[in-house]
Amino acid sequence: MTIMGPPASLPHRGDATSPGLPSILRFMRIPLRLLLACFLGIAASAWAKPTLYIIGDSTVRNQTAGQRGWGDPLVAHFDPAKIEVINRAIGGRSSRTFLTEGRWDAVMANLKAGDFVVMQFGHNDGGKLNDERCRASIKGIGEESEDIIRQTDNQPETVHSYGWYLRKFVADTKSKGATPIVLSLIPRNIWKNGRIARSTNDYGLWAKQVAEQGGAPFIDFNTLLAERYDALGEEKTTAIFAKGDHTHPNADGAELNASVLTESLRKTDLANYLLPADLWIPRVFSDHMVLQRDTPNPLWGTARAGSPVTVTIAGKTATTTATADGKFRLDLPALPAGGPHVIEVKTSDASRTFSDVLVGEVWLCSGQSNMDFTLAKTDKRYFAGTTNWEQEVAAANHPEIREFKAEWTLREDPQQEVEGAWKACTPETAGDFSAVAYFFARDLQKQLGVPIGLITCAYGASTAEAWISNEKLAATTDFKPLRDAFHKKFIAYRDNAKLFEDYGNALAKWAATDKKRRAPGHPDPIRDQHNPAVLYNGMIAPLVPYGIRGAIWYQGESNVNVRKLYPALQKSLIEDWRERWGRGDFPFLFVQLAPHKTPHPQEPSTSSLASMREAQATSLTLPHTGMAVTLDIGDEKDVHPRNKQDVGARLARLALHDTYG
Repeated sequence: MTIMGPPASLPHRGDATSPGLPSILRFMRIPLRLLLACFLGIAASAWAKPTLYIIGDSTVRNQTAGQRGWGDPLVAHFDPAKIEVINRAIGGRSSRTFLTEGRWDAVMANLKAGDFVVMQFGHNDGGKLNDERCRASIKGIGEESEDIIRQTDNQPETVHSYGWYLRKFVADTKSKGATPIVLSLIPRNIWKNGRIARSTNDYGLWAKQVAEQGGAPFIDFNTLLAERYDALGEEKTTAIFAKGDHTHPNADGAELNASVLTESLRKTDLANYLLPADLWIPRVFSDHMVLQRDTPNPLWGTARAGSPVTVTIAGKTATTTATADGKFRLDLPALPAGGPHVIEVKTSDASRTFSDVLVGEVWLCSGQSNMDFTLAKTDKRYFAGTTNWEQEVAAANHPEIREFKAEWTLREDPQQEVEGAWKACTPETAGDFSAVAYFFARDLQKQLGVPIGLITCAYGASTAEAWISNEKLAATTDFKPLRDAFHKKFIAYRDNAKLFEDYGNALAKWAATDKKRRAPGHPDPIRDQHNPAVLYNGMIAPLVPYGIRGAIWYQGESNVNVRKLYPALQKSLIEDWRERWGRGDFPFLFVQLAPHKTPHPQEPSTSSLASMREAQATSLTLPHTGMAVTLDIGDEKDVHPRNKQDVGARLARLALHDTYG
């Protein structure tokens, strides 16, 4: 435990604010400009690349305990730098009800030229047309219809055939300049004479016929999976379905189904958006990377099943073999500080080369806007720019300081890739470096004389719980209200298709303007950086277990209103990351919240900021932690103090004292 503050000669400035403010936005005073930056960045990113929409039933997306649809794990097979993947499937729906409930209208409101729609229906299309569910379609692909008064709500409806609904989805998709891809439904776990039952004479056949009629690609998913299940056998197949259920796979089954589908999608126009089949290595491994010195460094990825994998660096070699599902991991040999090196990765049929690789000290830099705050004021982070930033940028010629900046990414499930790239620090690139991280690295390098790597994962206005894994959050009963509130918002959004439709219409209007005004906020709670685990899933999980020395953390403003819970949150975050990386109690250095309110004459005990700082300080009881004091370097008019030089310097002094002393 170490606290690093200002030199004794510098005065401290107290502050106090009124407790019990109703909104974190009101408490933060300035962050609307920060939220605007986030909205603009996310909206611009969404419109700059295509989107894949997945539609279907509970075999495609499923929130029931013990069950999982293939659509959610499929997301991780795509390159997030090239395409956005949105799973709009929902349990219990048929081709008919996906239309009548307005869910297709919601997709159409968001669909644009160059997008894709993958569709799978059929499991819920059988049965009576008019019953307590009113979801069955007329069998076949004909144009016949039936007028009914629905039992569910006494409303009139014209019911069409299964093929009619699929044809509409295909035609509507094409009308927007997007690409439809039709799948046959996954098999049920029903066996006869040693083979799993197929749907080649009903819904599987009809899906194929509709695809042919509409000129859409067709994937016979039913047959592909049936053949795979036959090869596994009845016992092993049953093990990948939910217990006692012959329709819904469990998590392992969903992963298998997604992998099988991925290989078929490589034969479609989606091929270029998938992660490579022959050799994929996360983007955090790239030219100009920095590896942690004096310790083995994990390197991982995917290759063809059973392929040998050989990695060489500095005349040393490490080898392994890809598993049956294509995954591999090995440890690069420990190296002293230095470089530049070249890393060569070879498999049986592919190779990758990374150049200008340095070895030195690597730190994870995370938190909310004060960590995301860049050295210069930029188009994306126009709220940023340190004191004297023009001079700082001009002097930032430190090519052995490198930063990997993870793109803002929020996800429902842990991902295996995040967009980003390593950049060497020069006057041309330094303006986009995290300011706190840069000044931290500059002072470290001055004292240590070795390359410094910064992995920056920061998101404005984010809460601590957004950076913690679901498993860790679920292990603490104190966090149940946070998780329950998130689940309630998630279900409300899932069940109200109009929210997504309205968002699509608003986004289209915004895109037709000069895009300088505030973009519409996405209604999906997964896209809200205040919600549990969403940033861990999107930005931290893809980087684990890259070799690091430790972490610096600047966050807390967005948790002030739940500050009584903050000691448990920050403790859980530290423990979670240390457990995930498996590097022991690595150093975790954090920044005390700086003053940003005019001091009041009341006692400090009534100050929400003061009590929040106390909550932060409780983590100092954990080993190898330290806190940089900022009481004297705040800005009473700005939640984003421009003086990031002293913040970085104090974090560096903590590291030099405790980690390198």
